[in-house]
Amino acid sequence: MTAENVKEILKAHCNQCGGERRREVLHRETIRCSEDVGGGFEVYWIDCYEMLKCCGCENIALRHQHWFSEITETDGTPVVNTNYYPPAISRKAPRWLNEIDDLLGDDKKIYVASLLKEIYVALYNDARRLAVMGIRALIEQMMIHKVGDSGSFKSNLERFHADGFTSKKQQEVVETILDVGHATIHRAYHPSLEDLNILMDVTESIVEAVYAHEEKTHSLKKRVPKRRKVAKKSPNKRLEGDL
Repeated sequence: MTAENVKEILKAHCNQCGGERRREVLHRETIRCSEDVGGGFEVYWIDCYEMLKCCGCENIALRHQHWFSEITETDGTPVVNTNYYPPAISRKAPRWLNEIDDLLGDDKKIYVASLLKEIYVALYNDARRLAVMGIRALIEQMMIHKVGDSGSFKSNLERFHADGFTSKKQQEVVETILDVGHATIHRAYHPSLEDLNILMDVTESIVEAVYAHEEKTHSLKKRVPKRRKVAKKSPNKRLEGDL
């Protein structure tokens, strides 16, 4: 095998598998630019574009790495900025998200599913504040759809909990989601990725329980054959042998 036929393998992010995986370099283009700033000094910047194929799931993505000679670590090594196209996903969408459109029938339910997908678009692009605002709007619409609008988020949440859609612990977290959403909108709060993942954990569990599980359970109930009723003998009925 010639050197030209040897596959170059490196570690890079894979959205399909999740996290860093072994990826084959299908193609690479490197662009180097420089500028003379006088006094015998030169600055340069490099853009490297790589088409990468996952050695596991065979997913293909473009990776762009950029570094500038004047931005370095304390030891002098360049600081490399990395972007993926499509964007690297820090959190994978649940499996049931792709099925939910088929399960949900009316417009209000479809709105919930589409809004959840938009929240993931915000997550993929690291737009955390937009994601938090979307989570708050999603939960509010979900409560209104299930228990009606009582005029305030707190009142809706109390009815939502009273009707059994959330546990006491989930209710407390939903109240926190309201506060985080309010802080994001009015107090310039920028949630961390860890905080956002906590909010998403709860949001996903509620949506799955209220819609995905509910609809699947309803369909399952229709498929399960009903118990046959056994006719009970009347205690007053006398057998022929008793005559």
